[in-house]
Amino acid sequence: MKQLQYIWKNSVFKICSSRTAVFALIILLVCRSYARPLNRFMDAVDYPVSWCVFPFFMANYYFLFLFWVLIVYLNSDVPFMQQINMYQVIRTGRSRWAVGQMGAIFLRSLLAVFYTAVCTILPLLPEIELTNEWGKLLWTVAMTDMASEYELRISVFSEIFTEYTPLQLMLLSILLCTLISCFMGMLMFLISLYSGKVLAVAGAMAMTALLFVVVKVHPKFRFRMAFFVPTIWAQVARIATPSLSFYWMPSLSYMLGFLSLTLGVMALLILHKVKRVEFQWENDDV
Repeated sequence: MKQLQYIWKNSVFKICSSRTAVFALIILLVCRSYARPLNRFMDAVDYPVSWCVFPFFMANYYFLFLFWVLIVYLNSDVPFMQQINMYQVIRTGRSRWAVGQMGAIFLRSLLAVFYTAVCTILPLLPEIELTNEWGKLLWTVAMTDMASEYELRISVFSEIFTEYTPLQLMLLSILLCTLISCFMGMLMFLISLYSGKVLAVAGAMAMTALLFVVVKVHPKFRFRMAFFVPTIWAQVARIATPSLSFYWMPSLSYMLGFLSLTLGVMALLILHKVKRVEFQWENDDV
């Protein structure tokens, strides 16, 4: 129970920071910008859109890239050597402190993803369909050239409509994006403990940039590359859509299994290193 309380307090400290405020503001403004063409299309056809648009926002490569850059920025306080943490280590011990940091990374990731999902809906209010059906508007966008005509900035794929309901796809997208965000945060924490903050940020940015490398290669080889680039998996809305007859997204079981396994391994490596590392405290609490 004490460990859970510490994780919660640590999470509140991380969330109530200037980094979170910057993340929230940029995401809100970008979602509003991306939704504007969709608003015009809704006005033109006088029909509401499904509330489940977050997965299709994440299917846009540029939106996704910006999201991961902001996630890297959000976790740039690694390895959490701010002065306030010195007293926490003294009171709780190194292992409990590290578990608290990892738990806070997960909760901050969950909040960041959930907030982003909400921000994709807000600009569309009140013209949304609160049902568990995809609705005529998204079907029209997916099956016609209206996306080009209205310069829509989200990618809609009709194949996913027959695989998942809006609620299922939204929950799946939030789960995957949360686990990948947590993966990025844990990766940065791990690298910063072993090699320093600069390499941690550089490594996370390299992982972010790799999604464009995956996109550029031929779909025949994209499938193999996509196995090792978790940042591209947030585009789960594409999972049922082939590219040049090739299905290149890994299976859901693989993605969830890979993320669960790597998060567990990184947690063990972090706990191992924290017991031996010499802390270098910083006078920086934001």
